[in-house]
Amino acid sequence: MIAGHDPYVMEMASLPALGPLLGTTTPAISATRLEERLRNLAPEDRADLDALDAALSWDRIDLGESDAAFVAAVTKVVARARNDTLRAALRDRLEIRTLIAALRRRHRGGEAPAHGEAWGYGRFTETIRTHWAAPDFGVGHSFVWVNKARERLEAGDTAGLERVILQAAWDAAGRYGDGHTFDFEAVALYVLRWRLADRWARYDVAAATTRFAALLDAARDAGQPSGIAP
Repeated sequence: MIAGHDPYVMEMASLPALGPLLGTTTPAISATRLEERLRNLAPEDRADLDALDAALSWDRIDLGESDAAFVAAVTKVVARARNDTLRAALRDRLEIRTLIAALRRRHRGGEAPAHGEAWGYGRFTETIRTHWAAPDFGVGHSFVWVNKARERLEAGDTAGLERVILQAAWDAAGRYGDGHTFDFEAVALYVLRWRLADRWARYDVAAATTRFAALLDAARDAGQPSGIAP
């Protein structure tokens, strides 16, 4: 890590406020300019940021990767996170993915995961499995958006579902900003939120629908449930 906080003060001061997730169709900073800012990070910091980014990026998911392989990979990334703040931020995002994967699996008629099956990540996999028939999987108190996501999925509202997922991920990342204004954690949380804003700005209903169909087709061809990736 770069010694001291001064480099992070300069880094964060150079990054514009992101604003609300769904309030604009253009991110506050372009991908090119953000990358230019991130070049100021020390190599070890950039490596840590890239590991977080890769674990959470929709675009880097291998459609042929099994749920078990994905869970094993992200578990290692979480374990390597440098502190509790980043571990919690990663955990929350992956738990969101797990819940969405459960909704999609059930929506296409899939049965509850088998006991011991490595199908998702986080604190709620067993609760979801044992409450498979409940509309909110028994976790609505922890994920207040789950019923809204279910309704959008059942209505075939791909864009509406995307909004719910991205907003949930955005809010989850925002919970960890307190106490992190000019440090590596602030940079990492900013980048994770920027990725969400950029995804929404580039959202294409037709492409998203095609991708969802590809995920389901890949799962069927492999004889596996649709994956943890959204």
